[in-house]
Amino acid sequence: MKKTIGIILSALLLISVFSPAALAADDGKEYPTIIVAGYSSSNLYIGDDQVWKLDMDEVLNTVLTKIAKIGRGLGELALQRPDYLSNLVGQEIVNLAGDLACNPDGSSINDITTYYQDAEHTQFSYLYKNEGGAHVHESVIMADVAALYGPDGNDHVFSYQQDFRMSMVDCAATLDRYIDSVLAFTGADKVNIFAVSHGGQTVAAYLAMYGLEKNVIHNIVMNVPAIGGAALAYDLMSETVVFDEETLLYFIENGQMIEEDINWLVRANQFGILDDVCNIIMHSYAKQVLGYWGSIWDFIPAEYYDDLKNEMLDPVLSAELIEKSDYFHHEILANMTATLNACVDEGMNIYIVAGCGMPSVTGLQQQSDAIIRVKDSTGSDCAPYGLRFGDGYLQKGSVCRNTEHNHLSPDMAIDASTGFLPDYTWYINGMFHGMSWKDRYTIDLCKTLILSDERMNVYSDPAFPQFKYSSNRNYSVTAALDRSAQGYWTADDSAITITNLSHKYKMRLISVNVEGADVSFDVKGLVYLDPQKSVTLPMKGSLPERSLTTVDITLDYTLLGSITPRGSRTLVFTVMNGTPTAYNAQSPYAPQYHETAFEQNLPANMQTALKKLGLFDWLKMLINSLLTILRTIRIG
Repeated sequence: MKKTIGIILSALLLISVFSPAALAADDGKEYPTIIVAGYSSSNLYIGDDQVWKLDMDEVLNTVLTKIAKIGRGLGELALQRPDYLSNLVGQEIVNLAGDLACNPDGSSINDITTYYQDAEHTQFSYLYKNEGGAHVHESVIMADVAALYGPDGNDHVFSYQQDFRMSMVDCAATLDRYIDSVLAFTGADKVNIFAVSHGGQTVAAYLAMYGLEKNVIHNIVMNVPAIGGAALAYDLMSETVVFDEETLLYFIENGQMIEEDINWLVRANQFGILDDVCNIIMHSYAKQVLGYWGSIWDFIPAEYYDDLKNEMLDPVLSAELIEKSDYFHHEILANMTATLNACVDEGMNIYIVAGCGMPSVTGLQQQSDAIIRVKDSTGSDCAPYGLRFGDGYLQKGSVCRNTEHNHLSPDMAIDASTGFLPDYTWYINGMFHGMSWKDRYTIDLCKTLILSDERMNVYSDPAFPQFKYSSNRNYSVTAALDRSAQGYWTADDSAITITNLSHKYKMRLISVNVEGADVSFDVKGLVYLDPQKSVTLPMKGSLPERSLTTVDITLDYTLLGSITPRGSRTLVFTVMNGTPTAYNAQSPYAPQYHETAFEQNLPANMQTALKKLGLFDWLKMLINSLLTILRTIRIG
């Protein structure tokens, strides 16, 4: 009997190995992968002379050679005189990139070229062997993708070069020719594409202009794509930059994966003088260089484009520039949802991976990844930053009409059912623009999508839910309930698992405070977590018997040995436990977070004073800890 069972199992194993589905699992590797990189990635030349290379070492050398002048500028700035520093930096921008200026019609003043735009000279293996790795875009990301192909992975990866100044119409045409070159060089009949930021906008324009006609795409992963533009471009061109210093510092911490939280240094102060510096630079210098770049105008989000165009561009002198950007905004972008879904219907696998949960670093206080608004990267409706949709809000379902699908984000701030591709878009809360490879979850998700054969969606694999909190080590701590996807809370959940994200610091968990539900998690005295370790705490109390409302869980902690005096992270969970509360369309939004008892009972003027003194968060943490203890005793 055992022998018979063994034979049957062996036969089933062989069938599974050689079945079409199993063979197809590697089909994604049959196609070459093209990297369409982010803005300003490609080197530009006049003849043999390089006139643009994004080289941070050069920037650092320039700073060091002018350190005395910069010191004087900072001194002037401290005295509320921004002109000296603005003129110094502005002139350096013109010196660095002045050759890249364009005519009012969008054409290049100088004869600018890129590195080769054919497959043979842009294959990763060629670039490493013959160019010392120059012109390899997104090298860290694509090294991981190349490794998925095996030992000869660099033979399967190609680095698309483009003149990033040009309009989307021009960039899409260049990409079309490049894809044809890769197909001819490799003999493949389809390609995979991994596109980043501006590359996502390029790919989206390509799909609109050539995608259905050519149908040569297998998988496309658009990572933090600027499909609908960039808030940063509007803030700069309109000279309405208002720096959010705390978000900017978080951006830096996130990118460097700094485990010490130092953003509290600027939390109480917004240094408006930096806004003046940036706006002067744009007005007097930077617009000389980029004022007529087609790509900059295609970056202006749709609702701001026409007004800004009418204000800044001459309808005669800039007629060709306007014609191309009008076509992008009024034809390509206006029909993007229909275009992408039509391409999916034709068999192309198109995926979007976006960051969310932050305002813009330069002004627009809207849901974004700090550079690209969520609306522009995904097409989704969003609540204003700092707010969420009100209790009982039901997703519109204007694109995904499947009533069994839940596309409302856990913090109830994003209605993904309205996006370009609701079933094929992932959102990582707290992932800053360009920081995808700083988070293990996003790395694994992107690598899985780019070479997948079977079409995946946000329900295909529980390991890759549509909404996830970033696990960048800069955030120090994260948490999830035991039975539900992260960010959701049902009656099945009975415990919470808290993880120390730090790679080097031991964590002392001080309190776990819950707002919005009569629930507690007993910290049980002193809880210490070694780096990358977790603890599971049982739940006490019960959820409210209603759905589509939120509960906040605030984790207070210290990192032993770090310079962080205290740390706190609040995660928002959507309750799914009964009949939804009736939605009040007359009051469509609610605050993002529940007020704590501390905030409710502290006068506004006292809150302001404590924040300026840097004491507010300390006291809030202390009160949270006491309330957690009292609540646990009462419920227990």
